[in-house]
Amino acid sequence: MFHVNAVSGFAKLTRLSTLIYLCTHTPAVLAGDYFSPDFIETRGNIPRDIDISRFNEADGQVPGVYHVDVYVNGNYLASQDISFIDSKSGLIPVLTRADLVQWGVKRNAQPEWMHMADTANVEHLSKLLPGSQLIFQFDGMRLDLSVPQEYLQRDPRGSVSPERWDDGLNMLFLNYNFSGANTHGSDKSSNDSYLNLRSGINVGPWRLRHYATYNNNDGAGHWNTLGTSLERDIKALKSQFSIGDGYTQAGVFDSVNFRGAQLYSDDSMMPESVRGFAPVVRGIAQTNAQVTIRQGGNVIWQSYVPPGPFAIDDLYPTTASGDLEVAVREADGSVHQFIQPFSAVPVMQREGQFKYALAAGKYRAANSKDKEPEFLQGTLSYGLPWDSTIYGGTLASADYWAGALGIGKGFGEFGSLSFDATFARTQLPGKTEEGVSLRAQYAKDFASTGTSFSLMGYRYSSSGFRDFQEANGDVNTFRMGSDTIREGNSWRYERNKRSKAQVTLNQRLGDWGNINLSAWQQDYWGGDTERSVNVGYNTSINNINYGLNYSYSRGPWHNENDHIVSLTMQIPLSRFLPDSWMTVSGNSNKKGDTTSQVGLSGSALEDKNLSWNVQQGYNSKGSDAMGSASVNYKGRHGEYQLGYNYSRDNRQMSVGAMGGIVVHPYGVSATQPLGETMALVKADNAADVKVANNSGIYTDSRGFAVVPYVTPYRQNSLSLDTASLNPHTDVLNDTYTVVPTKGALALADYPTVTGYKVMLQFTGKEIPFGATTRIKNHDNIPEGMVDDRKRVWLNGVPENGTVIVNWAEGSCQATYQITQIADKPQTVIAQCH
Repeated sequence: MFHVNAVSGFAKLTRLSTLIYLCTHTPAVLAGDYFSPDFIETRGNIPRDIDISRFNEADGQVPGVYHVDVYVNGNYLASQDISFIDSKSGLIPVLTRADLVQWGVKRNAQPEWMHMADTANVEHLSKLLPGSQLIFQFDGMRLDLSVPQEYLQRDPRGSVSPERWDDGLNMLFLNYNFSGANTHGSDKSSNDSYLNLRSGINVGPWRLRHYATYNNNDGAGHWNTLGTSLERDIKALKSQFSIGDGYTQAGVFDSVNFRGAQLYSDDSMMPESVRGFAPVVRGIAQTNAQVTIRQGGNVIWQSYVPPGPFAIDDLYPTTASGDLEVAVREADGSVHQFIQPFSAVPVMQREGQFKYALAAGKYRAANSKDKEPEFLQGTLSYGLPWDSTIYGGTLASADYWAGALGIGKGFGEFGSLSFDATFARTQLPGKTEEGVSLRAQYAKDFASTGTSFSLMGYRYSSSGFRDFQEANGDVNTFRMGSDTIREGNSWRYERNKRSKAQVTLNQRLGDWGNINLSAWQQDYWGGDTERSVNVGYNTSINNINYGLNYSYSRGPWHNENDHIVSLTMQIPLSRFLPDSWMTVSGNSNKKGDTTSQVGLSGSALEDKNLSWNVQQGYNSKGSDAMGSASVNYKGRHGEYQLGYNYSRDNRQMSVGAMGGIVVHPYGVSATQPLGETMALVKADNAADVKVANNSGIYTDSRGFAVVPYVTPYRQNSLSLDTASLNPHTDVLNDTYTVVPTKGALALADYPTVTGYKVMLQFTGKEIPFGATTRIKNHDNIPEGMVDDRKRVWLNGVPENGTVIVNWAEGSCQATYQITQIADKPQTVIAQCH
């Protein structure tokens, strides 16, 4: 079949382009759609037989496969390959009932339509669905489907039909994140390493997942299994089902770690989805520091950061909410810690829509002495009229019961506000306590002032109130500090939370930059308080970036606190060294320690996937010198780091490696670090081709590559950079769209042809201009069209073969042989008879 990308190459084919333009732009004053062959210039100005009958129609074009943009009632839907055949009115698409259902047409739109097989071709659309029509615009490669609204699914704008959701390939994967360091101090040396492993198996819609970490400090190693679960989506319910280890859904109650089963609504399957997020952890390192982030007592992230403010935005949290425990270990061994809360306002539901979560299982405590009871939990939120939502739930175990009820209200331009009350009864050792907890939350983005309240909330709990963790004695030891009054186990039940206030704010200041603020305070019954504040101001003047940051933290149950102020200036050096900049920074803490740093950073290589950093600094106390150097390479098989830093008393060498391995039906692929949902690029024999808009991702020697991050239940367009193709391979369409389900490995299968690029010069029998050609026994090779000099341009042809030439009133065959093997296109003579 003729393919839209098949006619390319030689500029001498412009006569054909001119003819097509003239035929498809015929002036309205003509009596009929006819173009005379006499107007075509031929050799010697002697007209000969020319087969241009297909161009006499305004939309007359060669039938075949075209990569087109599909629009439904004027709205873009997808880009895909579609076959087109001839008709009296021009080219018409070959479509099945399943194609149109996938594009949003109801299965029960009309009686006759309802009883058609999915594989049946749709030959008379206007009869099956009155008022419908298909219009193909060849010059724009656009196919418009116009359908009365009553025949379409009434999905909100931007939705993707579940018919297009792809469960992906069966596969097995392993994702790893390793960091390690060797430290030599003045009095001792140490070695530590951290390994984070996520692995899984996909079979159809089922996903088996395992999450584990390994820590080793001076030879003392410890494996920690964070969880194993079996999951799948329930498309009809737009929900997810899981069994095994996991976290309950947050919103009404705080999320807790448990082992059991749960079924819950998945917002990402809805068009108006508000996707779950991982928080950005911000802080300030005074030296080259190790940052460790824990959730529920488990290490979920650990690596090394240079001096100055840091922002960690690549977390893979184990739950959609819950406090993050951050520890920053400086080069001199000192550690400062802070808590970053992690939650969001409950999602407002549209009128008539609901969101639910059901969980049953056994509580998993972070400490071995805590209780681990079996429990049931159910929550529900429902959209009411007047932009309101009511929500509530219940949680019950042998010694605990809680019930919650709340309402959320949208106030238009004034934002959204929610308020709820939770009553709890707890059976403690020797007594029963009851209490209530009240919570208010607010969120709003003020476009006119550039102010964004991501979250502003306040909770107050009476002295008798316990959440489920507190009721089980699960008091996080990270918060204990150096407390010395923990006699027996009674202390576990005596330090319940009293009040909590938090705010996350971003203020845009136009040309003056922006201010961000993240602050929270947690008070406990008994007088203990913990507090964390991070505020920053960033701006740019004459391409020089400035930043001023302040961090304050106060740990619980003791009076220690810390203040750090940091000032940075980043100056581009592109005039002298491409893709590089100089950073000047300084920070000071409440003890008066001041550190100044000067550094050079930059990126290199064609894909900018090699980054480097060199810094030199001084400490105000004793004028201690310190410095560091690091390099990071993001390649097709992973991401690697190497670093070195020193101070007066310490020398440290650090390494890091992140990546993944995917076993799929076509083989094994080593990849960059993997996300939750992925895509497999398959372009047979197209080796070392770059996947556009993905740094460092290229196909392997067989033409395969894994794109580690795609969005589930959404259209993801993946493109190949065909400029990097080898001379003997062509990708017929360089863009492919996948719509994967959560956790899937979706296949992006690009049609390719491998062979030689040739200009066949026919001799012998007269062949009219416009005749089509195909290679015998090679249906995968696109068809070509003969020009006015009896030539045809073909891609991907074998070294020898037979060409079949067809036109309206005849045909012929020609055998060819490529005698000179070369990478460049060449002309080959073939006699047609």
